[in-house]
Amino acid sequence: MTDQKVQLAGSYRAAPPDATYVGEVDPDEVIVITVYLKRRTPDAFQAGSAGDLARLSKPITRRALATQRKRTHGRAAERIKKLAARFHVAVLDIDLSQRIVVLEATARLLTGILGATLRIYDDGHSRFRARVGAMAVPKEIAPWVRAILGFDQRPVSRPVPRLTALAGAGAGAGLWPTDVAALYGIPLDRDVSKVCVGIIALGGGYLATDLAHALAAMGREAPKVIDQAVTIKPAVPAGAATSGAGNQFGGGTVPDEEIALDLQILASLLPKARIVVYFAGNTIQSMVGAINQAIFDDVNRPQVLSVSWGSAETFWSSSARDAMQGVLADAKRLNVTVLFAAGDQLATGGLNDGNAHVWFPASSPYALSCGGTQPASGNAGAAGNEEIVWNDGTSGTGGGISDVFSVPAFQTGLALPPSVNDGAMRRGVPDVAAAASGTPGYRIVLNGAVVIKDGTSAAAPLWAGLIAIANAGRDKPLGFVNSALYSNAALFRPIEHGNNRVDGMGYDAGAGWNACTGLGVPKGADLVTALAAILVA
Repeated sequence: MTDQKVQLAGSYRAAPPDATYVGEVDPDEVIVITVYLKRRTPDAFQAGSAGDLARLSKPITRRALATQRKRTHGRAAERIKKLAARFHVAVLDIDLSQRIVVLEATARLLTGILGATLRIYDDGHSRFRARVGAMAVPKEIAPWVRAILGFDQRPVSRPVPRLTALAGAGAGAGLWPTDVAALYGIPLDRDVSKVCVGIIALGGGYLATDLAHALAAMGREAPKVIDQAVTIKPAVPAGAATSGAGNQFGGGTVPDEEIALDLQILASLLPKARIVVYFAGNTIQSMVGAINQAIFDDVNRPQVLSVSWGSAETFWSSSARDAMQGVLADAKRLNVTVLFAAGDQLATGGLNDGNAHVWFPASSPYALSCGGTQPASGNAGAAGNEEIVWNDGTSGTGGGISDVFSVPAFQTGLALPPSVNDGAMRRGVPDVAAAASGTPGYRIVLNGAVVIKDGTSAAAPLWAGLIAIANAGRDKPLGFVNSALYSNAALFRPIEHGNNRVDGMGYDAGAGWNACTGLGVPKGADLVTALAAILVA
């Protein structure tokens, strides 16, 4: 449909594994895609390198960045706008701050223009549209296109139910989030009323009565919770009312579990603070878009984002991963700390291809990735009743060596283990850790019942709350905090025993940083005090 096309670098996607081909996409189906823009000149530095982190540390405001992007990305947007007009494709939104152009047209039209192959698959849980192969885009826009998201609607991940019934009042009855915070000495008496934290929720919802029940049981005052629906079509200003999206409680579904855990942990640690829940769909397009919108939310301005979602690096095309990298680089520019769970499927990431896999975006050098432990109160038979790596045999903390990212500047000098896949040294995951095992587990309230939940999706909001508490004592938010944490290893208690192996494949804990629990668990009060005073870049 256009004269000359070139293959979009990094756009190749394999057919979804463990899914059955069902048929072709209706050519008249209306599709909304997001085009992520880039500058024609490639980045001068490798992601996470000293030069790259210094470049992203230059002070800038959202308004100044928006002005800059009009100059650097305006021509790219105009080229795509002209192409859309030529083929009668609707332009729903152009946001140069976020470096996106949102387009809408039929599958027939968009696949013809952008060289995409779409098919319908069924994975036993749902039917979804997937893009397979590479894309070939018009030559006149190719140099300015970072990624095109939205053709592929396969889920980011399929988290499994991780709830157990409350066993009673004795051992194994779980700990309220404030009890877990007490294990690490996280101070809960600070004034955090000026802090704003965001939660990225991919589907599901929560009941306000569940949150009130949990906070009453912990004797904590409530924060102000703001529901924000993230929409791809059309753009909705932050804080505006929306319909058809947002808080959609499903009666206790797995996404409901995730939101309940994230929200009740953060709310219990941050009384009177503002917590924004950014609701989006369970696709890569929605996940990248939700984090992008949260970072540029000029109404709520969250200082910290907690994300309990992700999937193995291999499930991300290079271009989709690059789009997320661009978003997380902007988080560093704008002093927003973004934390990700490292996953609950041990070193193999839930795959059985004979290799180890770390989760992305947790593996991004711009992310603070959170692994999981089994606290001392949950392993009374262990020598010294010590805290160990979370590994219950079928599930446990993710962690390992990235297949994609080089060793970032903040990990140089560490005794990183070689990748069990190819022996190479690259980015190590996770960075930090906290309680994640089901014994004792986290007490939460879901659909009126007190239940026990586990997972690194608990470690991420716990760490997000800790960083928010430190921010409350600062004039300027911490933002990208990895370098400061790695420079202050004495503020952690390393986890020296356990592993995240599956049939021998994986990594062992040990003194110092390890590929199961990172630097270790926090010495809460000391860490908050240090972070409140430390200079970050």
